[in-house]
Amino acid sequence: MRIPPPLLVALVLIPVFASAAAQDTRSSNCISSTAPGDHTFTCERLPVYAHVPGFCPLNGCGVILEIHGDTGTGPLQDAHLKLAELGENAGYIVIAPTGGGFPPADEALIRIVRLFAKVFKADSKKIHVTGFSRGGYAVWRLACNHPELFASVAPAAAGLPMTEEEASCFTAGSLPSRRIPILMMIGLTDRNVPVNSQTAMRDRIVSRWKLSGPEKISGDSRYTHSRWAGPEGGVLEVFEHRYELPQGGGHCIPGSPVVGATRYAFACKGPNAFRWGEEVMRFFQAHPIP
Repeated sequence: MRIPPPLLVALVLIPVFASAAAQDTRSSNCISSTAPGDHTFTCERLPVYAHVPGFCPLNGCGVILEIHGDTGTGPLQDAHLKLAELGENAGYIVIAPTGGGFPPADEALIRIVRLFAKVFKADSKKIHVTGFSRGGYAVWRLACNHPELFASVAPAAAGLPMTEEEASCFTAGSLPSRRIPILMMIGLTDRNVPVNSQTAMRDRIVSRWKLSGPEKISGDSRYTHSRWAGPEGGVLEVFEHRYELPQGGGHCIPGSPVVGATRYAFACKGPNAFRWGEEVMRFFQAHPIP
């Protein structure tokens, strides 16, 4: 039987990892060390890469949850964004779990974030989440389902669900309970995630939050950085780019240093005018919970 292309894309995005959310590891037992540096823990049956800056155990840093896409792992995702390295100087603990799929593990991710925030006495106003591709779709859901936890969010290469029946943020009347600041990235030549679903998500946010704009912040012939703003603290920043993978297609991460990777090879071919990881960190630093 031939599967129609839209349905085929939807099937590719259906999560296959269901066991993590079912189990219930809610104690601090999985965090075996609070020492500074790199760690790998197993929490909620998920391997969790974590980086703890040297001064965080005593001073209450922020926390960034970093979610990978298909074929990835937490460490591979961070290799593209370098948030652990950036967080060392900016004062953020970075946690990057590895899972076989979301949304079945969404609530496991939330429990992991809350656990790290508790154990490390994190600043509750500086907890953020970013994700790429399937991880970006998870970010959209978490933005609507847990806006009380996350100060701001940064989804990349992810838009509206493939079908209207799928639940996500800004669909079927679903909105965050507060106007959580959003940084979004769209690859205008993306072959993996329909570009129209990504731009439709952007437009839906602008419409439903009655944002004004766009104000062009920067750009050239290959990218544009725009900003919308509105009442009650509504902020949407969007990077739209035409960078592509070496083999073509814009499902890629600008500024990634992992060019020529043999696995999870989503670095955009250079030169790139911005580094996505740096922009994510900038946005998170600028948008704690008031």
